Amino acid sequence: MCFFTSASYGKNKCQIVFDAGSSGTRLYVYEKKGRAWIEHEGPKGAALADPVREIRGAKWSRRDQLIVELMSLLDSILTDGPQYAGKGLAWKAFDWQRRCNVGTASVFATAGMRIAEHVNRARSQQLWKEIKQALQKKLGPKVRVLTRTLPGYEEGLFAWLSVREKRGNSKFGIVEMGGASSQITFPCRSCKDSKNIYIDGRNEKIYSYSFLGLGGDEAKKVFGLSPSCAYGAGLNKSSWSEQQCSSTMKLKKSGGISDPYNFERGKRGTVKKIPFDKARNINWVFTGAFKFINEKSIDKCCRNKGKCFESRTSCFRAVYYKKYIQDLGLNYKSERAGASWTLGAAICNENNCLKNFGKKSCLWSSKGCL
Repeated sequence: MCFFTSASYGKNKCQIVFDAGSSGTRLYVYEKKGRAWIEHEGPKGAALADPVREIRGAKWSRRDQLIVELMSLLDSILTDGPQYAGKGLAWKAFDWQRRCNVGTASVFATAGMRIAEHVNRARSQQLWKEIKQALQKKLGPKVRVLTRTLPGYEEGLFAWLSVREKRGNSKFGIVEMGGASSQITFPCRSCKDSKNIYIDGRNEKIYSYSFLGLGGDEAKKVFGLSPSCAYGAGLNKSSWSEQQCSSTMKLKKSGGISDPYNFERGKRGTVKKIPFDKARNINWVFTGAFKFINEKSIDKCCRNKGKCFESRTSCFRAVYYKKYIQDLGLNYKSERAGASWTLGAAICNENNCLKNFGKKSCLWSSKGCL
């Protein structure tokens, strides 16, 4: 058993954050040096949602193996990860036990667990309980342990906070593309759904919304993978056009953008209009998967059969990401940037940024938050 003593002379303040995403769970340790946060990216384990939904070979009856694996990530990061062929180490060693005064450890899940909580609420609640018990036992009673599925608002907010940390101001908005959801976040004093976020000693009104089901992985399930969106669909076909693929994606509806998985008035599936008309003097930054895909990707993955990530669905993604932005009414050529919502979570935890937030909404379930 590995207990960590939180009061240790000469150690830096640190936070542990597990990013429990739809494709797996990645460990991060954030070390505070002066005013700067140093990110230590660690190894990756299985996705929390898999045993709940019993997908990708995972079984609910073997969830204890998942929990043991997650706890072992804290041991694995103490030494260097394996060597990738020509690409360096899988992760660099960071001895958090020796160098850190850990105050908070968080296991925060995103869209994958939102879907899992909708599918099986009871299993999800039991899994969260068991993970919290295991992590508290691993780290000892003096470390604050937080385990939950993030509402879409917070996922967008945390990504926005991480970009703000680098930019040093709040005069921007983000559109983030993930695997199962997409988040839109920007400052807005007059937006009805804006929340009070405590930043730099004062409240700031921030609007944030997450479209569950419009992430790159889930979108192909929502809209289907048409032959016109197949990898190399336009290869040697002069009649092929980008519009043939994009027309199969019914994103725009009367009143806003299709929101396929969120609930409204007890019914799954709604339409959401984002108040872009109130986003004045905002510079837009596209984050997440937008950093890796642009208009050139359509030529590479649709008109040709170039080297594309997850080639089978690469043409669909290239066209979908562009259509999504255009249907939102934004310029697809806007700035791209990396964002790390796990860093934003650490910033928020340290400053208690949600202390004036009010009631949370878990739109992925008709029964509300667990």
